[in-house]
Amino acid sequence: MTTQGIRVDEGTTETGRRRRPTWLRAVSGTLVAVLVVVVTILAVRADGQPVHDVALTDGSIWVSGGRTGDWARVNTGAHGFDLVVQEADPAAADTAAARPDVLQDGRNAVGVTSDLRLVAIDSRTGEPIDGVVQVPPPTYVTGVDFHRPALAAMHGNTLAVVDQTTGRVWAKRLDPKGGTPIGDLRDTGGLATVGPNAAVTVDLDGDVMAVSADTGTVVEIPAEGAGFGSPQRTDLGFTGGRAADITAVGDTWVVLDLEKGEVHVEGRDGAQALPGESQQTAGVTLAMATLQQPGPSRDVVAFQTRERAGYLPITDASGQGITSAGVVSGLSTDERTVRRQRISSPAVNGDCLYAAWGDGAAVRWGSACGTQEAPAGELTSSGSLSRRYGVAVRHNRGQLLLNDLDTGDVYDLSLTGDLRIDTWPASVSPPKRTTPPKKTTKPTRSTAKKSTKTSTKKSTAKTTKTSG
Repeated sequence: MTTQGIRVDEGTTETGRRRRPTWLRAVSGTLVAVLVVVVTILAVRADGQPVHDVALTDGSIWVSGGRTGDWARVNTGAHGFDLVVQEADPAAADTAAARPDVLQDGRNAVGVTSDLRLVAIDSRTGEPIDGVVQVPPPTYVTGVDFHRPALAAMHGNTLAVVDQTTGRVWAKRLDPKGGTPIGDLRDTGGLATVGPNAAVTVDLDGDVMAVSADTGTVVEIPAEGAGFGSPQRTDLGFTGGRAADITAVGDTWVVLDLEKGEVHVEGRDGAQALPGESQQTAGVTLAMATLQQPGPSRDVVAFQTRERAGYLPITDASGQGITSAGVVSGLSTDERTVRRQRISSPAVNGDCLYAAWGDGAAVRWGSACGTQEAPAGELTSSGSLSRRYGVAVRHNRGQLLLNDLDTGDVYDLSLTGDLRIDTWPASVSPPKRTTPPKKTTKPTRSTAKKSTKTSTKKSTAKTTKTSG
């Protein structure tokens, strides 16, 4: 989804006789056997004391399969897939449908289907956890090309969702060990309403932050233990906007007003123009820009446009050197090719900035550390010139991958030479779709207690463990 969203967690095991979902199938492989041996070896420390918490999935990264409609877990140590959730979204093969995405926060992984259902996944087994959350369908402005802000976000053991049309915000605290069911999120997790044309993010501490471009309001909802504190509201001084992006740098929210291409920072008066994307008159075009994925506290915030990924100062301590650093995309400005270009939320890892662009059938990416300015390089892709979606920078615990949302291609940035590592399997059975229960005008005794907001049915995917 980060996220991107739509910035792109894990589960429990059942021991009863309940039948497994028809769309789940596990095929053990050599790599899985090796991991079992590793668990056995690591289960006892050198001093003979048992190790109670060996988290083999902590360094894994979840990716989405583009037109395949699958999700997969990448073993970053082995540089390949070790688990695939198949047919998570059969509609992804439809070129008119949105591509599936995935959210990750440590051991928690949540798949996002093309019709905006959230499916919590047990990141150890690939089994979906009971309960599906339907994100309210957005009503974006048409006829204007822009990068759509996130409607679901997950960080700091918090999963948050916003209704783009009304600004209603829901959130749920998650077990850091994974396995938290999320199906009741929209029934019990309502926290606040920020206003129409909304977007949401979550900081690394689990605090929820949402913005309404229409009301020019930010609402921040702090995480407190297993729940949340009182919402805190801030007026940004503008109204009537059609779209705004929001991110978190440490515990500071940063908002990008896409109407005027201006950046607003918590605790600072006024706004600063985004290089190359600011405009004096609102209501015409929207800035083709996005802010970074949530990250740790810094004096700058990262952004991305068609031309570059760079930094803007958000404190008085920001140095001129860092704000001139970044990655230059090298994208063509020819009108015939601009419509096939897509941006993505950049990621900050240590003192390095990672950014990627979809450029027709190609992927462009680059990284810049410290005060460097670096050009983007080009990777071959299995996509076509008629690109619809961008390239996500996936990261978890310092590990990074590129994931082409159009094709599902996955690139391991720690490798040299050929970076592509995806091995998506072919579908082996007719696709099946799980639909949320329909509302009825007169609930029966058996349906009266069912929610009309969320589905508690299991999804219809197959889980395949791949061999090394």
